[in-house]
Amino acid sequence: MFTSALLMALAPAPLTPDATNTLFAIDMPNSMDAIFQTETPSAGTAWKYIYVHHSRSAGAPVAGNGELNDHFVIGNGSGLTDGEVQMGQRWEQQRPAAAPLRSTRFDPHCISICLVGDFDQTRPTATQMRRLGQLVTALQARYRIPLSSVALADQPQSVAGSGRFFPISMFREQLIP
Repeated sequence: MFTSALLMALAPAPLTPDATNTLFAIDMPNSMDAIFQTETPSAGTAWKYIYVHHSRSAGAPVAGNGELNDHFVIGNGSGLTDGEVQMGQRWEQQRPAAAPLRSTRFDPHCISICLVGDFDQTRPTATQMRRLGQLVTALQARYRIPLSSVALADQPQSVAGSGRFFPISMFREQLIP
């Protein structure tokens, strides 16, 4: 707990305008505790799904209207440190994520996680995958979200998808069944 607080205090300013917290401690299993210390207390029953997608760009996603669409962004070393997890205002305030581009609706009970990168062109970094696994399993454990409710959209050439080079089966093997 102390280490997480210290790392957050020493972290550089967030790249994204509305990101409020950044987590750096990649190999510390308890480093995810900070994600549950939100500005607005979590109504544990509100979150039922987890949605993972890529930014489809080399850098961090651009905030629309000054706010990220996603609850979390995981960096790839381009703009954000490789494996850096940023929490957006939507998570801090326990508000629903915005619908992905070219989508008309998004389930308000879904936690949205964006990995920086275009996974139709390249694979996510090993550090991104490790942090994604840590983040998703922490969320699964806290909110009792089963593996069947962790969504990866297979939509090539879309930011709403996970990308053709995203290692779906390796990722799912890390998760809580």
